[in-house]
Amino acid sequence: MSADTSETPDNRPTDKGIDTDRLRESMSRLMDIYAGISDTAATAGSSRCPYKDAQARCTARFPCQNQFYKVAGEKAICTGSDDLDYRSAWES
Repeated sequence: MSADTSETPDNRPTDKGIDTDRLRESMSRLMDIYAGISDTAATAGSSRCPYKDAQARCTARFPCQNQFYKVAGEKAICTGSDDLDYRSAWES
């Protein structure tokens, strides 16, 4: 074992060089960032089809009335409006 580590009573190695307060603050900031990303995705997901990619191409592997095939063999273009509830368009 190196000089910078020791063992806890349950034999887990610990690193004495870790600033736990700084680590805790960093993890808290990271969780705030992820929470913001999650909130944005949840908001967009309630009005935008989750199968529409950034180029408005449909990635769904099932038929949808909003799919428009411009070029055979390529992904369909999503013609659905982001202002509508898209879920009724799916054929099940």
